[in-house]
Amino acid sequence: MLLIEDWSFWSAADCVPSSSNQFDQYNQCFLNDTKLSLERSAYVPRQDIAHRSSKNIQDDRERADTAYVMRLVPRPVGSSIRFLALTFFAPAALVAQTAAPFDVQKLDSGVYAVVRHDPISYVNNANSLVVVGDNSVLVVDAQFTRLATSQTIGAIRQITSKPVRYVVNTHWHDDHVAGNQVYRDSFPAVRFISQANTRADLIALGAPNRRGTWDAAGPFTARFERLLALGLGVDSVPVTPLERATMENTIAVGQQYLAEKPGFRETLPDLTFTRTLSVDLGGRRVEIRYFGPANTRGDAVVIVPDSRIIATGDIVVAPVPFAFNAYVSGWIGALDSIIAQHPVAILPGHGPVMRDDSYPRQVRRMLARVREETRRAVASGADLAETRKRVTLGNERASIAHGDKWLNALFGSFFLDPAIARAFEEATKQPPAR
Repeated sequence: MLLIEDWSFWSAADCVPSSSNQFDQYNQCFLNDTKLSLERSAYVPRQDIAHRSSKNIQDDRERADTAYVMRLVPRPVGSSIRFLALTFFAPAALVAQTAAPFDVQKLDSGVYAVVRHDPISYVNNANSLVVVGDNSVLVVDAQFTRLATSQTIGAIRQITSKPVRYVVNTHWHDDHVAGNQVYRDSFPAVRFISQANTRADLIALGAPNRRGTWDAAGPFTARFERLLALGLGVDSVPVTPLERATMENTIAVGQQYLAEKPGFRETLPDLTFTRTLSVDLGGRRVEIRYFGPANTRGDAVVIVPDSRIIATGDIVVAPVPFAFNAYVSGWIGALDSIIAQHPVAILPGHGPVMRDDSYPRQVRRMLARVREETRRAVASGADLAETRKRVTLGNERASIAHGDKWLNALFGSFFLDPAIARAFEEATKQPPAR
């Protein structure tokens, strides 16, 4: 993979997002006229590189302010493989992102989890499940950037030489979809699977949200850089270690996502289902289920029946669930359906592999409390602002945040506030936004 060229963009004044939706919360920022040059890394499909001479590549390297080749090197770490991305002439902003971006964990014979190390932040790369059959491979979710998706494909190539035949997009958010084109470039016969609502939402919601993220990524990451240079966190008080890691990850992933904008090609699912779909990989069957609206209105859950392994997409995210525009009652039902499968391993959309269902049960418990306490508040005449004051989930917040400033803030902004808003819509019979 060759990353080349130089680029520039318009920076921005400090801004405060006014929305809790992670994909549109940056749209209220205002651009100023400060010109800021940054390095850009543009993805070049492998078939393009294959037809380029070494002189072509060297010429590109000499013309570009930033050019580097990346390769993935496996290193055993306990029962997993850690992949180190070795970079040459790499942009400084990407170092935190690529130093040790993921582990590959073998969950069963032919079943692997590619677990990203990104701390939960404003932009993240998704986990992927890799299922290997006798004839082909199924992958659950691409990543937010083509760089990260290429890393996943490199990991798959360390596991098997069989072709990736299917990629399941669990829902419409770009951190699970934007890297699709890398699979198309690498495996021309690949099929992209999603629930029918997800494909519709990718068309109706995905494109405008993507444009909004592109517009805001530069200003937002520039603000984070200024704050960190002063030793400050997002609230302009001294930054904590976890908060710093999160902000640095946001800068790295956000800048990479923006850098890849010129070469982006929307690659939509071409195989959709309504309730269930069974895929045969040769000697291994994979079930793809829809348990109803949950985190989005089209969440796909992927089950490997002979291993009792489940990939949930963002129905399960740790350490803090994402509740932006979720369907609270449907989400509870989907978690019940997942728990009923008695899985021996659960791969969440983000976060570590889970070997029991204790965390999904906690998320279900929190959602049920939000729903019931919101219903009681509405029945007593409370408006949304008053309902937010009454529904605090203090003990649940403490068990997740453990007193950490950043996790406490994420619990409120990523889970509790949007969950209460959606439960309020349900309780007052307001039509939910998608």
